[in-house]
Amino acid sequence: MGDYSYLPQQSEEYFAAHNRNNLDFIELNPLPSCLICFLLEEQSSRQFQDFWNWFLNKHLAETYTTYTTYYFNQAYFEDNFEERNNSINQLLYSTTFTQQSSNFEYLNHQIHIWVAAHQSTITPLETEEESYQTVPIFDLFLSESEHFTQTVTPEPMAQDSMQANILAALQGIQTALGRRNNTPLPLFRGDAQDPIEWLDDFERAATANQYDNEYKFQIVGGYLQGFPATWFSQETNAGAQQRIVRWTPANIGENNISFTTQFENKFRTPILISKWCMELERRATGPGEVVTEYAKAIRKLIKHVDSGRNWTEEQKIHFFTKGLRTDLSYALWPLLALKDNPTIDMAIELTQRIEDNQRMHLRSTLPVFAPVPVMALTPQMAATSFAAQTQDPNEQLIDRLIANFAQLLELLAQAVRDN
Repeated sequence: MGDYSYLPQQSEEYFAAHNRNNLDFIELNPLPSCLICFLLEEQSSRQFQDFWNWFLNKHLAETYTTYTTYYFNQAYFEDNFEERNNSINQLLYSTTFTQQSSNFEYLNHQIHIWVAAHQSTITPLETEEESYQTVPIFDLFLSESEHFTQTVTPEPMAQDSMQANILAALQGIQTALGRRNNTPLPLFRGDAQDPIEWLDDFERAATANQYDNEYKFQIVGGYLQGFPATWFSQETNAGAQQRIVRWTPANIGENNISFTTQFENKFRTPILISKWCMELERRATGPGEVVTEYAKAIRKLIKHVDSGRNWTEEQKIHFFTKGLRTDLSYALWPLLALKDNPTIDMAIELTQRIEDNQRMHLRSTLPVFAPVPVMALTPQMAATSFAAQTQDPNEQLIDRLIANFAQLLELLAQAVRDN
């Protein structure tokens, strides 16, 4: 058996084909270690879980697919040496490692030993290179005929454990069936690529595909390339000082072992932060740009710069209003002064209302009014009138100020046109 370690060129071409959605190439050149094509659709067996825990920690394995579990079962329950050997080879083809291995014959040999040891109830020795002579424990007590006639009644604790395992398996199947692959996930190569935007795009696509955090952590390594892929392998290695073991922290104490936190810390570099700060300082509403688009850009830059979410609302409002058109900014500040504890959300909402009123008044032309017929007051009109009377006085004042300001702008625009 030769050294087929990573097949890096095939992997690179394969993921590039995924990115281009080149299904013909993918079908003709299947990659058994691909977590996208061969994702797990059911709970793995207890034997495989025991094997993977050993393989992960002892031989630096990283990811496995449904191919891995299939060929493990073939090897585990196969008595013929050649058939088992072929299954182990296929198992290794479908596995990725945190670092390149130059001796897969050694790994093949170690898996043979592990399988032989675990097919019996005897605990394997610490020195894996030693041979094992295995005898099932029931052979020591029962005759050959008794093997087939004796009935074993499970104890209550064993029944509870069996029910828990069945429930866990059903939940795993339900989760797998709910996953979709309709939305492609983006690749991250590092360099000048925006890590915050990539993480947002990855989360958005994963949510659309109904991936949970556990599954996102399992597959994210396949979407990192170059240095980011190397970094991920090192930080998830069993020997890492603060090994990353989950997608996102469940509490503050888990920041150092979560992918999202450590990914931002690593790739949100000082150069990128300086670039974002400069963009935020210079950002202003462009010609014809509406408030909604401008506010979206400001929010994005603030999120990039203030990753720790430490900025006050006053700071956020400052950067939002600083780049507004002068007419919008002048109209906004008196209205914000009427608000208790103003936020950037309030500032954006008020600015959008000002902009809407400007459009309505500047586009409208006032015709000669025709007589308006008198209408009876309907229950709906009465309800609307009551709602208007019970409206917050400050909100009423804001509405009047916005309307008056829009009318003033219309008059100013008319004066400029006349001159």
